[in-house]
Amino acid sequence: MKKRHISHILLLCILCTATSYGQYAFSYNDIVRKNKIDTANITPKEKKHSPVTAGWMSAVLPGLGQGYNHKYWKIPIVYAGFGATGFCIYYFNKQFTELRTEYRHRLNDETDQFLPKYADMSVSNIQLLKETQQKNMEISIIVLVVWYAVNIVDAVVDAHLFTFDVSDNLSLHVRPDISPVRPNFKQSLTLPNLSLTLNF
Repeated sequence: MKKRHISHILLLCILCTATSYGQYAFSYNDIVRKNKIDTANITPKEKKHSPVTAGWMSAVLPGLGQGYNHKYWKIPIVYAGFGATGFCIYYFNKQFTELRTEYRHRLNDETDQFLPKYADMSVSNIQLLKETQQKNMEISIIVLVVWYAVNIVDAVVDAHLFTFDVSDNLSLHVRPDISPVRPNFKQSLTLPNLSLTLNF
């Protein structure tokens, strides 16, 4: 009789132990599975978008910073500006060089070297036109330098705003509102006004 009770007690202990072990194994497997899922969802850290990098790229090669900022549509505009100012520099420099040579021929009285298109112009007019073309060339050079700086500044600003979130939830609503106003304790007035609501 005692042996039967002892066997029952041993069987009960074995069942309890097996049950607890099964629960432990089950919870352990759940933890391992959850860790695998969490590890799979971990994405590599995004590379920080650097305004300094964008500025240096546009300084080395204009338009490269705009490409770094994914503003590819700005690259043709950048090179169109450089092309226009470069053409102006070339054109005004050519005119200045031609007028300077003509002016020297006039001073040296080298009539065989005179250009026909300046035949009706006096020496003073040629000198004035030469100085005008020189100023135009210098202004074109300044514009080219400014455009180069604008190219760099634009790349830096776009890089700063690269991670700026402009979502559809950002909105501004204007609606009329009527608020009571009490100038004194005896009477009250209702005045219309406007209410501005900014949603993020």
